Amino acid sequence: MKFSIFIVTFTQIEYERIKYMNLGNKIKSLRVKAGCTQEVLAQEFGVSFQTISKWENNICAPDIEMLPKISVYFGISIDELFDLTVDERLHRIENMLDMEQEISNKTFEETVSFLQQQLEVTTDRAKIYNFLAHVYHHRMDSDSVKVSMYAKKALKLKPDVKNCQWLLQKAEGAAARDWVAKNHNDIIEFYKELVKNNPDELYNYLELIDNLIADNRINEATEYLNMYNNHKNCEKFRVIYYEWKIAYAGHNKEMMKQKLKQLEEKYADDGTAMFLVADLYAGSMEFDKAILYYERSFELDKKQGKPLYTDALESIALMYQIEGQYENAIKYYDKILTVLEEYFGFTEGAPVESIIERRNNLLNKMKQ
Repeated sequence: MKFSIFIVTFTQIEYERIKYMNLGNKIKSLRVKAGCTQEVLAQEFGVSFQTISKWENNICAPDIEMLPKISVYFGISIDELFDLTVDERLHRIENMLDMEQEISNKTFEETVSFLQQQLEVTTDRAKIYNFLAHVYHHRMDSDSVKVSMYAKKALKLKPDVKNCQWLLQKAEGAAARDWVAKNHNDIIEFYKELVKNNPDELYNYLELIDNLIADNRINEATEYLNMYNNHKNCEKFRVIYYEWKIAYAGHNKEMMKQKLKQLEEKYADDGTAMFLVADLYAGSMEFDKAILYYERSFELDKKQGKPLYTDALESIALMYQIEGQYENAIKYYDKILTVLEEYFGFTEGAPVESIIERRNNLLNKMKQ
């Protein structure tokens, strides 16, 4: 069950952790301030006055479903009931972004307001800006689902509508024909400046190189790859990976073959490197080989005790879906659900619901 009516979302696990943190004292303080008796409060919440007394003495706590009603009655937010610290509120926001597919307008506005207030007092403004970016991205992502849904409905009813295709480009990343619409110059200029001012932050080189290659600016991509390669802390398998991509852009098949062989042989025990090899095979539509390396990547990370992500399994499911092998795709979606439950403890929320939706869509296709 999702408690989307909360001002900021609580999970049951979180509530079990914090429910006795002065909640009873807070309820008593609010009741006294409001000038009402335990009997009045009990009648309002549909419990006995003895239950109210137990709450106020921290013997037990209200059920999680009761919290919205309590907060509304006293005219405060859920957070104010618990007197949460800033770090606890930030942790809750993080959980909300992970677990909720859509955030209500009120929750969004109050979350943004809280974060903007923190900008005035925090010593770590970058952290708060990061949170703000993620909150707005979450809203953008959930809104894009609606943009896509309504644009597709319009096209199905009236296929000659022309402006909806543009909306699908924006909402789903559909391919654009116009060069000016699909070029990445603005973000390229940003990353160039970032790399110039922060030459030791290596991840930004990779983002810059990706966008240069996407715009077929191969000479510049090579220049920045050399800069990355000359750094003592660079990951050499990434250098080989980007050398392959540059060779691909230049239609140099012999170089592509050489670089792929280097990756496969030299980094066979590195899960991340094997994931990149799988990506290269997937990008060239060699799905059988891609699946092999995605599997190897996942198993290596699992064997070596590294954090498990579902990207490799999702990639395999998508390839089977593209090939029309829906039963195999469903098997991998089931594997993803198992990973989400066993390694992340997710049995509900946006990550789970997204996979279930994809799985159900395939089941419906199989029935057609």
